[in-house]
Amino acid sequence: MKWEEEYIEDLIGKFIVGEASEEEIRDLRQWCALSPDNQKYLDDSLLIFEKAQLPDDRDFDTEAAWEKVKGQITAKKTVHRKLMPLWKVAAAVLLVAAVSYVFYWNLAPGDEFVYLSENKVVTQTLPDQTEISLNKESEVTVDYNPRKKTGTIQLKGEATISIGKEKEVQWTVEAENMLIRDIGTVFHVKAYPDGQLVEVSVLEGAVQFYSATQEGIMLQAGEKGIYDKASGTYNKTVADTNVVAFKTRSFQFTEENLQSVVDRISEVYDRKITLQGGIGTCKITVEFHEEELDTIIGILSETMGLKVSEDGDEIILSGEGCS
Repeated sequence: MKWEEEYIEDLIGKFIVGEASEEEIRDLRQWCALSPDNQKYLDDSLLIFEKAQLPDDRDFDTEAAWEKVKGQITAKKTVHRKLMPLWKVAAAVLLVAAVSYVFYWNLAPGDEFVYLSENKVVTQTLPDQTEISLNKESEVTVDYNPRKKTGTIQLKGEATISIGKEKEVQWTVEAENMLIRDIGTVFHVKAYPDGQLVEVSVLEGAVQFYSATQEGIMLQAGEKGIYDKASGTYNKTVADTNVVAFKTRSFQFTEENLQSVVDRISEVYDRKITLQGGIGTCKITVEFHEEELDTIIGILSETMGLKVSEDGDEIILSGEGCS
């Protein structure tokens, strides 16, 4: 490719010591025009070269250098090459090392990871020990730069994110044009492309929930932020700890409708559960910790006096309505 790292370093080295051809100078100008970072990279390299000169050398004037080579291009003069003096050779060697260092720290890309969950829950641990658990039909693209200690997680779907204990990397989650900035925490994000809402539930620590054009809201542990895509508004409510049940298979229900309970269990275990007999509004308080589905159904039926039957893959709970 035209803009490969080695070619750019070679161009800059030749330009600074006056050995670049007309075509190479044009290429360097085009590269600098691609982004402000590229221009800054060249400026930094020129500064490094200037500082590397011997005391009796003249200062290197960037503008003068450009004017000089511009005149050469306009006049279309032939470039006559000659052996460089020893001091130039030494300076060029130093320049190559310095430019490589600048490139490594400022322009070199970080590591990229892509994880897909498809039809099962997937948990991945990143190099800084940050853990990402993806619910089914979800995807993340992770851009991780250990040198700058920054990282971006682009999410489509649903995930629980637990930041590494050392918290040395500043992580930002991007989901459906929304941003979640971590402030040392465990949080859950639900942002499906076809969904109306983007939801962020904070289990530990705090996050900022915002967008490129809106300041958004701060969320503390135990709070849930909801962004409505249509209205562009934020709301805050109490976080539901059961949002991470797809990962932990642990639930805690307090005076909750039986219909809501079986809906959550059905979603996590990927098994249809149907209620019959007007029992959906019956309240129940119960906890489950990594239990098998058969055990959960057995506890529900015993606690509420329900009958259990099956129709193919469907589980049916039936009983009398609550008074």
